[in-house]
Amino acid sequence: MKNNFILKFSISKTIIVFGLFLFISGLQISYSQNYRNAKAYINDFGKNELFVKESLMEYSTSIIDASPEERIAHTMERIYTKLEDINSNLMKNDIGLFGDTDLRTAFLKLNSETVTLLKNKSLKLNDYEIQSALDYQEIFKNFSYKELQISNYYSEILAYENSKREFGLKYNVLIRAYNKKNVFEYNAYENLIFYKLNVLDDKLTDLLKGTDITKANECMNYIVSQGQDGFLKTSLYKNDFTDTSLNDANIEFINFMLKQKQEIIPLFEDYLKVTADFQKIKSKFVENNELVSVDEYNMEVKKFNKSKNTFFDTVYANQIKKKDLINRWYITNSDFLKHNIEFENLYERFANTD
Repeated sequence: MKNNFILKFSISKTIIVFGLFLFISGLQISYSQNYRNAKAYINDFGKNELFVKESLMEYSTSIIDASPEERIAHTMERIYTKLEDINSNLMKNDIGLFGDTDLRTAFLKLNSETVTLLKNKSLKLNDYEIQSALDYQEIFKNFSYKELQISNYYSEILAYENSKREFGLKYNVLIRAYNKKNVFEYNAYENLIFYKLNVLDDKLTDLLKGTDITKANECMNYIVSQGQDGFLKTSLYKNDFTDTSLNDANIEFINFMLKQKQEIIPLFEDYLKVTADFQKIKSKFVENNELVSVDEYNMEVKKFNKSKNTFFDTVYANQIKKKDLINRWYITNSDFLKHNIEFENLYERFANTD
């Protein structure tokens, strides 16, 4: 009997890079000044873009290289402290162009949203055990909240990019603006599919240690529902990038999770039934062994042991495969970011020189 048949595990650092900083053009203006033209203003507005991009590179690298979580947290702390300082300096010193502070306002809003997301950890996607302990209403409320936060944040990024374009059109300046598919947003949604399944599977793992087949079936049905939703979303995402490795990894993971309904649940149900039957005949045998023959009792013992060992061995093997699959998913996620994050040459200017 493998009493420790279920391996509790989780990815200590689910990779989700908040594409936050790629779009943020930080600034640190030492003193207020009047600008002679829009190009001078916008170029000064972008002076600290170098810091922001280097920060993103440092943060992304620390995650991709699987740095200790404490180091990642420290990096994030430095980044959002810097972003808060940038906002403070802007409020004090940036008087806009000819009094026009629309671009500054748009940047402050995005920067504040970024700081909020970093601080409240609303996009934290590796707290499987904590979330799985909640009831289903809270679990799904949490799923919806995270999905909404991702959607809202990237909408905010687009709004900021539009503000940059509008500023350029207003003052006849061609401004570099992000108009490519967002690898970070794509990565966030792919991670969310993986996260949802892991939270529910963590709950199922605990239920398989108990004696309630109804609760196990309920949880499995939720996993199937989320798996079907994941299939739909991976189908929608499959053409977003030439590199489909992360999308394919999620499809493989969903398929594995769904197979548990046929491979694990029936064995659990049989094990519980045989256990209950065995307890009844055992009680009779102990009470009065004349009511149950030794041969009959031994036959029930063998039946019980066979059901128990089949269940425990199958679940144990399933958990080993699952751990390997999760580790491979983790590597695929890292490689996807390595291969698809395209950093432009670091520059201080927003505006094209031509």
